[in-house]
Amino acid sequence: MANPYRILALGMFVAFGAAIGGEFFSAAAPAEVPPPPPTLLAAAHANPAEVAFTDTLRRGETITQLLARAELADTDARSLLDELRQHHDPRRLKPGSVLSYRKGFSSGELRALEMRLDADRTLNARREGTAWDVRVEEVPVRTDTVVLSGVVESSLYRALASAEGDNDVPTGERERVVDLLADRIFAWQIDFSRDLRAGDEFRVLYERQVRPDGTARTSRVLAVQMEINGRTHEAYHFHSPDGTEDYYMRDGGSLKRAFLRAPLEFRRISSAFSKSRFHPILGKNRPHNGVDYAAAAGTPVRAVGDGVIGRAGWGGGYGNVVEIRHQRGYTSRYAHLRGFANGIRPGVRVRQGDLIGYVGATGLATGPHLHYEFHANGRPVDPNSIKYLTGEPIPSRHRGPFTRTLGLQLSFLDEWVDSLRLAQPGAGLASTAAIE
Repeated sequence: MANPYRILALGMFVAFGAAIGGEFFSAAAPAEVPPPPPTLLAAAHANPAEVAFTDTLRRGETITQLLARAELADTDARSLLDELRQHHDPRRLKPGSVLSYRKGFSSGELRALEMRLDADRTLNARREGTAWDVRVEEVPVRTDTVVLSGVVESSLYRALASAEGDNDVPTGERERVVDLLADRIFAWQIDFSRDLRAGDEFRVLYERQVRPDGTARTSRVLAVQMEINGRTHEAYHFHSPDGTEDYYMRDGGSLKRAFLRAPLEFRRISSAFSKSRFHPILGKNRPHNGVDYAAAAGTPVRAVGDGVIGRAGWGGGYGNVVEIRHQRGYTSRYAHLRGFANGIRPGVRVRQGDLIGYVGATGLATGPHLHYEFHANGRPVDPNSIKYLTGEPIPSRHRGPFTRTLGLQLSFLDEWVDSLRLAQPGAGLASTAAIE
């Protein structure tokens, strides 16, 4: 049997050795030291290579004076102006034109400049040694095509101005669309001062070339659909392969007629055609064989059709009057004129739309207006009852391109109608949507 004292001594020795060994290894292991903080560099500051400035051309000031204020040397200014004149007449720059330019920070030397020449062009000039590299850049545009649509309540001007849809189309542009419809597209079919009724509907496919600032460089009406007093009027734009362009009906027929529907471009009728009305000056009922267009004194009066001046002078109660003999026994009469256009005298041939006189109040008239009459073989007739002669339709050689163009225009309008029906089931033509 082992000696118990020896065993106890051995155990105490082992325990003591373990304690001493743990103490030794614990002291020998290195403690974790945190990394030193990063070394920060001193803040650096560099001067810009160029400094930008702007200045404005003042009233009564020349571009030379503006460049002198930019501290451009006379020789450099002359060199720059010589280059500028190749692109734009400096004298045509308007007061308020803004010149942006850059100078070297250290040298103070003018290095580059930029100026808006007009709504569509920007002048950029950069110094190349002792010379100038001058370029004129076109302002970029995007094409927007929209449908303008609405219902007439009092006038087409108000209806189009308030039509819902693309709010980017400004009121001035919308008013020009009305002028185009009245005096160009439907000048032979619709008298917009008489024919429109409350509830009539319109739909116009309109294309704009839009600048970055939202204004339009160019615009055009591509198609028109109108419902007037239950009758449909349509017009579709076509640019033919030979370079001509015009508006046509859906079947390719011409919209042009031998006689315009109205002799004034801006018009408001004070009394419609009737067989009898109370005359405001004579104080008795008398036939009023014509239409009175109330308009400001001096408003231009145009010939409704081709013909020869048969009379131009004083006409008693008619005041200053012009009469035009047209083909097939038709004549037109324009009364109460303030005066006649240059060259208007008996025997002179005029074309449709030519200026023949100005609205006035001569003769038996209570105020400025145009009294317009139309006669067939000496008998007064309502001008709106004339069966107008048609112009030339789409030539057969252009039928294919016209049909393809018409298909695109109708697809735009049909796409708009379909999108409207999905958005507003049962809606009519009274809304407007953009065609993307």
